Amino acid sequence: MSILAPSILNADNMNLGSDIQEAIDAGVKRFHIDIMDGHFVPNLSYGPELVENFKHDFPNMEAEIHLMSNNLEVTIPAFVEAGADLLEFHYEATDEVEKWLNYLKDHHVKAGLVINPDTPVEVVKPYLGQIDQLLLMTVKPGFGGQRFREDSSERITQAKKLITDAGQDIKIEVDGGIDDKTAEIAKTSGADVFVVGSFIFKKGPIAQQILKLENVLV
Repeated sequence: MSILAPSILNADNMNLGSDIQEAIDAGVKRFHIDIMDGHFVPNLSYGPELVENFKHDFPNMEAEIHLMSNNLEVTIPAFVEAGADLLEFHYEATDEVEKWLNYLKDHHVKAGLVINPDTPVEVVKPYLGQIDQLLLMTVKPGFGGQRFREDSSERITQAKKLITDAGQDIKIEVDGGIDDKTAEIAKTSGADVFVVGSFIFKKGPIAQQILKLENVLV
């Protein structure tokens, strides 16, 4: 079953709670929260307090944390403590991937691994027994509103084969340039979870945009 994970990075910060509530009213159960540190990527976004507030105000919603940071000694414990339900960090951000996957397991947080568009899909193979989700970036990380990369379909297919061959049950997530058309392309290639930002929060009424996506993801 496909999962829609709206990225709150593209919501209206002055009306963030009401935008989230509109998405919940339209049937959303999971939200994607982008954490950017200004170092691993040039942009800046939220801190742990926002995640704490989110879990306080929307306790039945899943907080999926996409950590774009290479200061993992500080950021992973901080966001685990803040209430992350699923935390995904970048393969490119650390030489200690296994250490941090074990840390998440020990703290009962679902683990995700993220790879950038130019990173070979094969690098995730040693970690397939430790992750719950694989996030394939379909744009360069750090900025919203980019276009879906054309080579993404092939990468999704490659990842699906790796996971199947390993006998694992791992969801493939896509993030970047996802709308009703690219979501359908990604789903056909094997994606399970769809991070959508601008298309949901900046293109029209939130419920209407979610319905357009659901129509292609059923």
